[in-house]
Amino acid sequence: MSESSEPDILFNGAEWFEENKCKLINSALLIIVVLAGWQLYKKNVSETKAVSESALFSVLNLETTNRVDIAEAYDKVSADQEGKPVAERALILGAKTWLEVSNYEKAQSDFEKYLANYSSGLWASEASLGQAICKEATGDVAAAINVYQSLTNSVDTAIQSRAKKLLEAAQVQLEPLTSKPPVAVPSPAQPVEAPQQQASPLAVPVPEKK
Repeated sequence: MSESSEPDILFNGAEWFEENKCKLINSALLIIVVLAGWQLYKKNVSETKAVSESALFSVLNLETTNRVDIAEAYDKVSADQEGKPVAERALILGAKTWLEVSNYEKAQSDFEKYLANYSSGLWASEASLGQAICKEATGDVAAAINVYQSLTNSVDTAIQSRAKKLLEAAQVQLEPLTSKPPVAVPSPAQPVEAPQQQASPLAVPVPEKK
């Protein structure tokens, strides 16, 4: 029974292959195309990442000590590479560099942009802290204190420690210690003039000598 069925299986298999040969070839070609496309995609992603990282690396190796030029270069990388992972790092580095040169307006702008685009980013706590420092430096101490207070519960111990120190300093600035009342210095006593003696109406006038 089994011997007679083997030729049937071989015959039927060959017949099925002939009938579905085109489908099998097309399926194989499709798999090849998908695999080739996936490899090409991975290659493009790797090349794009390499180009992006090289742009940031070039800023890190700028032969200049001018921090303003470096901050501007970071901002340019962040704008040029927008939507790519390297843009996040370039943006926070630019913000911190602007803060180092005391350009609080541009620093705060970069910190705000970071928090808007990367609210759950790797450096979100640092951006919040930097934003608060800018607010304090520009006179908005109350708003800075609110941020410092929120960051005292940060899971990042370094951010938590720094926030506590800045909070203490800001609170002293906002609510300075009361000074001792000035000691009243008594004014010098005014001299008392002796009353002028008036002639008594009963006094006898002394005659003038001639």
